[in-house]
Amino acid sequence: MVQVAINVEALRLNFQALCQLVGGGAKLMAVVKSDGYGHGMVECANVLQSAGCRCFGVSSIEAGEALRRHGITGRIIIFLGGDIARLAEIQEFELEIVLYDEQQLQDFCQSSSAVNEKIEIHLKVDCGMGRLGFAPAQTFRCCEQLQETGAFAIRGIMSHLPCADSDLAVTLAQNKTFAGAVELVKSSGAKPQAHIANSAALLADSALHWDLVRPGLALYGCYPSANPEQQRVALVPVMTASTIVIQVKDVPSGTGISYGLIQHTRRPSRLAVIEVGYSDGYARSLSGVGQVLVHGQRAPIIGRVCMGMVVVDVTDIIGVRRGDDVVLLGKQGDEAIHADEIAGWLDTISYEVLCMFGKNMKRSYVND
Repeated sequence: MVQVAINVEALRLNFQALCQLVGGGAKLMAVVKSDGYGHGMVECANVLQSAGCRCFGVSSIEAGEALRRHGITGRIIIFLGGDIARLAEIQEFELEIVLYDEQQLQDFCQSSSAVNEKIEIHLKVDCGMGRLGFAPAQTFRCCEQLQETGAFAIRGIMSHLPCADSDLAVTLAQNKTFAGAVELVKSSGAKPQAHIANSAALLADSALHWDLVRPGLALYGCYPSANPEQQRVALVPVMTASTIVIQVKDVPSGTGISYGLIQHTRRPSRLAVIEVGYSDGYARSLSGVGQVLVHGQRAPIIGRVCMGMVVVDVTDIIGVRRGDDVVLLGKQGDEAIHADEIAGWLDTISYEVLCMFGKNMKRSYVND
């Protein structure tokens, strides 16, 4: 059976390690958007809350509501903001809203009469990402408009870094731009928490920590960069993906394998058919390049990945039988396949691998 196992103890350990790195200088916001990067938003948030986390980041109001309904009592920040039609829900579930767009700002200010208790706002500024956010110079005016309504409290000012995993010089220059925006907000009389650090920035330089850090990927045990300087905290992978062997067969040299017969055996071979495919998030582009673990040894994929099956070469692995466990992501014996390695085969990033596996394979939770 194709499944992912989420190690909740590893999640706790990663949270504690990141808190220790940050020290007392900044608080930690656990980013659990996109269903907890495929690990399960509600389940992970509850584990992190039990470990001491008091602040969570998600994309949508619906996600914020789900967290509240499942016992999350800490702060919840909605990264994609909200619509004025959802003011009642924002207030009912005590959600903190990110504002990043002029029309969005005007809509909220004009609807202030419908606000019963102050809604907490985070202003987002674009310091070089080229995506969501006000221009830094606009922040003072934004604060004035929000404060004039009496309906909103400016709880935070935030931005996002496009290359904290690859270019520290550019990142620090953007942080300097952010510092100017923070000063403008403070000059309005507001006392916001400033936050700009994703996982890569958190691991790169303490100057990027400000008042609040926003790790996502690092919580789930993956490093955002191959740079050793950004791997100075021991993280434990949280997700393992596995399946089973459903047939073992011996074939002669020259046998074509799977759709299109794009690969042929080069010797008499023993093949194992395993139960997983692109309908499970195991991408077709892993055809002929991916590997899995069987009996703690690497077995290469041969031929095309199918909708629900993959063929691997187990010629050099002794004693493989139907029903044997196969690890797609994670550790078996002394060998391990990490999300970064799979991402390399796919020419993508580990974030995508975790989301694909976690959203398409049945999840279980373990406490190892």
